[in-house]
Amino acid sequence: MSSPLHFARVPIRLSALARYAGDRDWIPRKRRDGREADAGFDPGRALHHVLDETFGPNALKPFRLMVPRHKDLGTIYAYTAWPKDELLAIAAETAVPEFAADHILRLVDLDTKPMPETWTEGKRLAFDVRVRPVSRIRTELPNPNPKRPAYKPGSEVDVFLLEAQRNHPDGRTRLVDGTPTASGMMIAGRDRPTVYRDWLAARLDGAAEVDHEHTDLTAFQRSRVSRGGASVEGPDATFHGELSVTDPERFHALLARGIGRHLSFGFGMLLLRPPRRR
Repeated sequence: MSSPLHFARVPIRLSALARYAGDRDWIPRKRRDGREADAGFDPGRALHHVLDETFGPNALKPFRLMVPRHKDLGTIYAYTAWPKDELLAIAAETAVPEFAADHILRLVDLDTKPMPETWTEGKRLAFDVRVRPVSRIRTELPNPNPKRPAYKPGSEVDVFLLEAQRNHPDGRTRLVDGTPTASGMMIAGRDRPTVYRDWLAARLDGAAEVDHEHTDLTAFQRSRVSRGGASVEGPDATFHGELSVTDPERFHALLARGIGRHLSFGFGMLLLRPPRRR
């Protein structure tokens, strides 16, 4: 039988979190190459620290921050091995006053529900997931921008850029008589949503199968986040879609683990929804 898993919810005040992050110097001022590049307030990094300091390392992981547009009060959703009473007991014993007094986290409104311990093979579910579709490279990769240095081994690279550079290094869009030509990726039918969707499907690792026809890239931006003392830019993608469970135990483990990289910073939590009615 799978280990118990709970779905947690805790409200958070973003303005208080931002002030706390500033006080703790969690807002870096430089890129990895040393150039000035203030990442601004990175809620993912701040929440990583706050949640660990309140409930223990990785107690609420993976997690997802949801904030209505132009609002200060948001909600953290997370998967955890502990029910509400145990989480509150941990916070009561060790959390700093800013957390315990509901200045940042509204612990008075923390709640959890148990997730199913068993899943049925073939079960269809809708999902919502925010991911950072990157891959860590082992060898140097040319930068498509000739004015920028090559990507060094160990760098995290956008998987769309990685596929384009490896499979179509000379297939960039160009202007011919004022008209842009099709890139090698476009000719091959490999647009950004397709590449990211394939990356997502592979990261389910046999636990479930993505319904490609009903899975869409609903939001994309290139966001700058803070890691260590540096400001790092990369892809930030949200998918809404449907899947079918193929291995119940692995699916349970996938929920607890999350999808992709940067799981401790607000990426990779697979939020489940009811599927479409057929």
